[in-house]
Amino acid sequence: MHDAAQPFRYTAQRSSYLTLVMTFIFLIIVEGGGTVLLTALFVALFWLKLTLLVGFTGLYCCIFMLLLFPLWTKHRLTATHLHLHYGLTLNVSIVCDEISNVEVVLKSSYRLQPLRARYIANTQRIIACFSDQELVLLTFKQPVVLKTGWRLRPTKSILLNVDQRREFLDALLATIPATVDAAVTEQRAEVDDDSGYADLPLSQQLENVALASSSQPVPSVATAPVAIRIEGLTRRFAQVTAVDALNMTIRQGEIYGFLGSNGAGKSTTIKMLVGLLQPGAGHAWIAEHDVWAEPLAVKKTLGYVADHALLYERLTGREFLDFLAQVRGLPKTIADEQIVSLLTLLDLTEHADRLCGAYSFGMKRKLSLAGALLHRPAILILDEPLNGLDPRSARRIKDLFRELAAQGTSIVLSTHDLAIAETVCHRVGIFHKGHLLAEGSSAELRQLAAAPDLETVFLNLTSEQEQPEEVLL
Repeated sequence: MHDAAQPFRYTAQRSSYLTLVMTFIFLIIVEGGGTVLLTALFVALFWLKLTLLVGFTGLYCCIFMLLLFPLWTKHRLTATHLHLHYGLTLNVSIVCDEISNVEVVLKSSYRLQPLRARYIANTQRIIACFSDQELVLLTFKQPVVLKTGWRLRPTKSILLNVDQRREFLDALLATIPATVDAAVTEQRAEVDDDSGYADLPLSQQLENVALASSSQPVPSVATAPVAIRIEGLTRRFAQVTAVDALNMTIRQGEIYGFLGSNGAGKSTTIKMLVGLLQPGAGHAWIAEHDVWAEPLAVKKTLGYVADHALLYERLTGREFLDFLAQVRGLPKTIADEQIVSLLTLLDLTEHADRLCGAYSFGMKRKLSLAGALLHRPAILILDEPLNGLDPRSARRIKDLFRELAAQGTSIVLSTHDLAIAETVCHRVGIFHKGHLLAEGSSAELRQLAAAPDLETVFLNLTSEQEQPEEVLL
């Protein structure tokens, strides 16, 4: 790589910003014209009139320059340093060797601020995103002190976007080949493929992933970034402890199964994860967002299917999905494509214009899943998703789960079906009376319990925890 700095802009997606800026500039011009007119009419002294007019003109020019300044800022990369220059407040130089990980991010739940970078104190992350396109997350080996605005802040990671992400990643990875996991490069190649993969409807994306995974082994998720982290999660109801000091980690692209009998704490854990039930103690993070401290950011990243379908029965299936798309703020054209794609994918097209109240139990489950997938979430949390489905639909949805995981979606599913847990999930957690007794792949659990199948593992582990009742004679 040459010593000369390579510039990388990030303002290709500027149309919405320019619209806001031009609207604001028009209002300033109108207001400024009125101010100039009043000054010319009511200020008698010539020198004072001239001073005011020059002052107002200079002020408005400064405002115009400040608003348009981000459009000319850019990042620069040399053989040893990454110089980040974002808007008005971020102008820092980072040694490339300090970067430990580079990740492609498909979407951001953070509020964008084109004029200045934003610092998230609880995660020690800088958000320097002009748009939600071409996102890259840089993580440092240890916190680096960087200046944002007028303050020095310890920083663990930076989220940014560049117009030419492929070229930027190739150039950056060339400077730090020994510190970045190969899985990141594989993920980048998959997301940034020249075929326009990210712009395709969901059904076509999943078809492409299925074709690719049929000819290549599925990469291990053991080293993938953490998607869900739980520490000491506890919930009590009166004298009953439903979940007791639960700790677990679920990674990107992993299908994790919650396995347990009725009352084991699976649904309670899921409700705490999606923000429907507040824990008595402990914390949970989804995509590095605290579930209760950052609820809106969490809800933007996940899709949830409850154990009972939550539908508006006086809406048709299509109207229900369209309503969810509006709530999620999806653009009309993208929403329409997604709705058609999902209805086709889940065999609901011929029933799309029927009222939800007339749907069978299985159709309601599939429509709920379509609603959860509508905004292409990075994380899916599903409570008994295959309950009540016919064998053909169940097989289709199990294949869908595998394809989504291959695409990088993390899936948590609660189930009583041992066969589903064994054949679909990368890892299984066995719950009993609010405790996580064991977790691992099916092979690991069979080896742990010296059992021939997962059913025997489950029965052996849960029976060992049962206390024999006293018999009064």
